[in-house]
Amino acid sequence: MSLSVIKNIEREVGNDSIKEPSNDYVVDGLVPKVVLYPRDINELSIMMRNINRAGLKVIPMVNKSKLFLGNVPKGYDVAIDLSRVHRIIEPDPEEMVGIYGISVPFMEVQRELSRVGRRLPIDPPLSSRSSIGGIFSCNLFGPLAYVFMSTRDITLRVRAVMPDGTVVRWGTGMIKDVAGYNIKRLYIGSCGSLGIIYEVMTRLAAMPEVIAVARLDRELDLLVTRRLKPFGVVVINGTMYLRFEGVKDEVEYRLSKLTEVSRAEVFYGAEADDHWYRLTSMDQLFENYDLIMKVILPQYKLGDALSLVKADYVVKMPMIGEAYLGLRGALSPDIINAIRNRVSELGGYLIIVKAPLEMKRSIDIWGLQQNLDIMAKLKAVFDPNNVMSYGRFVGGI
Repeated sequence: MSLSVIKNIEREVGNDSIKEPSNDYVVDGLVPKVVLYPRDINELSIMMRNINRAGLKVIPMVNKSKLFLGNVPKGYDVAIDLSRVHRIIEPDPEEMVGIYGISVPFMEVQRELSRVGRRLPIDPPLSSRSSIGGIFSCNLFGPLAYVFMSTRDITLRVRAVMPDGTVVRWGTGMIKDVAGYNIKRLYIGSCGSLGIIYEVMTRLAAMPEVIAVARLDRELDLLVTRRLKPFGVVVINGTMYLRFEGVKDEVEYRLSKLTEVSRAEVFYGAEADDHWYRLTSMDQLFENYDLIMKVILPQYKLGDALSLVKADYVVKMPMIGEAYLGLRGALSPDIINAIRNRVSELGGYLIIVKAPLEMKRSIDIWGLQQNLDIMAKLKAVFDPNNVMSYGRFVGGI
């Protein structure tokens, strides 16, 4: 990497924003040549402008909790550590919206919002250790999407830094705000391949009067579960958890209907909410398994897909048609492709969320073949020099 790039950045922002790489910044065995540590959006813009001119390859990160996501990078010169860039939390409880900086921890946002009777209505994987930037850039969400929709769906506005350093804003803060391409939706879930999300505005939900989480020792039939009208359902290794919320009378009524079909242990209030976020964060799965697959299917076909794989750890979200599978033994690419093809025949997708490096080198992590030409064209428009997370996203873009 050219020393002139570093000297230009050092001259414009100061040398305390430049660090030597450590093991924390290794991605799929690749070590960056330098770590940049911007203090604000102006420094980030300056850094990206210089990096883009030199054609260097960048991977942005905050808490570094999801660096295992994506294909093996095709290049990695610079790690951009965003952990001190932007930590604001600005709720507007009357308008039911909130604004958050990318580096603020997700659970800190939830605590601050609860002080004004509001919340972000998402329960994503790794929520206990993720920043807002990580969750929104990867469009992570959990069982509550059954009622509140996905992270992408609740996003109203995105501020971002383009690969060339330009600061942009997509969206207006209104639910219906575009005609044509909804650019902010492209950023949510692009995994840092189009630019760096700096700030998001989202819809909020009110804190309910009562929260209850029921624990069952068996999984209920999907039709029976739907009739109980839970706000979210997760099944972990055969143990089922249903979340109910709302006014007291409604929650108690739903729980009474549950007792007609199964015995259950019920948690209430803050204890229930804390328990729910521990479950949906899935820390045990991500800490203990090197191979994790995600299956996405129509709800009624999810069970058929799970029968194809003998997993050691299964987190199933039947109401939204998703499951995470943890496996201890390695699978050959041929076996994974065979499973992926069968899942595709059922109308779904199989994504390798986490895998040993040798496996990642021999298989497409995403396994998605639709609209690759459109995604390649979008990448060419937003990032013509292939600066951002090069090779890590769908189709190797």
